[in-house]
Amino acid sequence: MSEALGLELDDVSFDRKTVTFRPNRWRGLKNRTSHRVVPLWPQLEGILRPFVFGKRILEGGRLLFPSLATGKEAMLREPRKLLDRVAVRGGWEAGAIRSKMFRHTYCSARLQTLDHGAPVSLFTVSRELGHGSEEMVRRVYAHLGTLRHRSEVVEYRIDQHRETLRQRLLQLGLGTTLAPRPAPAPEIETPHPSLSDGEAWSSGECARDDSNVRPLAPEASALSS
Repeated sequence: MSEALGLELDDVSFDRKTVTFRPNRWRGLKNRTSHRVVPLWPQLEGILRPFVFGKRILEGGRLLFPSLATGKEAMLREPRKLLDRVAVRGGWEAGAIRSKMFRHTYCSARLQTLDHGAPVSLFTVSRELGHGSEEMVRRVYAHLGTLRHRSEVVEYRIDQHRETLRQRLLQLGLGTTLAPRPAPAPEIETPHPSLSDGEAWSSGECARDDSNVRPLAPEASALSS
């Protein structure tokens, strides 16, 4: 989780559709294979794009998810209270959701995706998780959920889990009638509100459409091609 919390704006490339994990001044990485490039999936891009080019740029700074509790940008170290608030709102008890669950959920969902029409390989998934071999994925993370959903992308849609989440949706006041999935919004380059075009993307303090300006991790370059 600390790897994700230490991401900078420059690590997210909306042009290449990638997220790059690399060491920076906020945190290091566990080992060489932790330095990697993973896909920026369409559903995640749809969430991050308005956040990055809206509230996040207006706040200033470099971190994607900063802590501003002290009035100075710092890396968010302890997300448990935030997760507890999400859990309680969704009808769970505090402590029911922990960050490790996201890793398991992503791995299970990714293993059910297609890669150029064929089931994705354990090698590809292991590299996206930052592992040096396939063994950890095979032994620990490769448990598939009850829902089998083959897709070209990783996504989490309520309508895929309608029956399982029925009670949760009622607790959230959403009922069980789900609206049709909206069409993806067209990609529009959003300029910085207070800088000229030339200054905005050269300032180093805000994200660009292609914000991944540093070299890609060499061992993961195949994932971004």
